[in-house]
Amino acid sequence: MIELLVVIAIIGILAALLLPTLSMAKSYARSVSCKSRLHQMGLALQMYVHDSQNQYPRYLGPAGPSGGDATGKGGRAVGLVYWSSKLLPYYPLNWTNSSFHCPGYSGQISGPHIPGAIDRLGSYAYNAAGVRLDDRTHEHFGLGPVLYWKDSQGNVVQTVSEGLVSMPSEMVAICDSSVKIGTVGGDDFGQCSGLVASEVATLPYVLRHGKNYNELLCDGHVSATSPTILFNPSNSAALWNYDHKPHPEMWMP
Repeated sequence: MIELLVVIAIIGILAALLLPTLSMAKSYARSVSCKSRLHQMGLALQMYVHDSQNQYPRYLGPAGPSGGDATGKGGRAVGLVYWSSKLLPYYPLNWTNSSFHCPGYSGQISGPHIPGAIDRLGSYAYNAAGVRLDDRTHEHFGLGPVLYWKDSQGNVVQTVSEGLVSMPSEMVAICDSSVKIGTVGGDDFGQCSGLVASEVATLPYVLRHGKNYNELLCDGHVSATSPTILFNPSNSAALWNYDHKPHPEMWMP
């Protein structure tokens, strides 16, 4: 009996030692899978840009030849599709397909929340507006403005040309969406300072695969950064703007 108890105790100790290793291995596998999906999206994004007169897709724009992801009824966004639909001819996985999303993501995949709105919840975010969407106009330094945005002169904001991106190897195109503990999902709008409410800002980030979030850069390579750095404009604002400048005047208060 004593020998049996000793064996059971040894097995318990070995299991306790192995569990963190197994958890780390699982987390690493999820990170590799996430990076692979982002890399494939990066190839699709580059093909789209090269087939579209070197213009990046709008976050929300006309359907054109690629369908799917149509927004809900009841608002000015009716008849428009999201950026992910524009990649369908090159990357045949739609937003509604679970294989499109990060394997470590456990939040909601839905949207828009309000009929006619532009927001979505999901595992990946498109850098639509850069470091911040200006409250007075829709001026931005991201990749893909919404079709009906207008600048301070009342003109429709044009799409961003590949040539405008001054540092493609250091500008975020698509990344793991910002998700805080206590929230239901990640915002697909891709702004680095999107969560500003005091009760939300103090919450820790939901970890998906290790301590880092993955991001696809405009030149097509994928890297990993702590979300506390990636979504903090004091540390990463320049990475979200095509002119590679932080633009602190556009940060959310």
